[in-house]
Amino acid sequence: MNRSDPVRQAVTAAGEGAALELRDLHLRFDDVVAVDCVDLSVATGQVVCLLGPSGCGKTTVLRIAAGLETPDRGEVVIASRTVTGEGVDVPPE
Repeated sequence: MNRSDPVRQAVTAAGEGAALELRDLHLRFDDVVAVDCVDLSVATGQVVCLLGPSGCGKTTVLRIAAGLETPDRGEVVIASRTVTGEGVDVPPE
């Protein structure tokens, strides 16, 4: 990632605060519930691992966090900036 990237600068400036927050994420694909009520907060510098059985939604949660999927409900906040949520959908770079 480029050091002049504004998201990286915001994450660095956030210090001990949450670098990434996923709030009440929900996503369905037709009749299949892929993500149901996921909340996650990752502090700057923290390493997190998602574990679970095949098909439980790990990849879908990561795709939402990356901006590759849009949740039916919920928010993605990066360094205190909402990038996905009600009325907000910042495209991934």
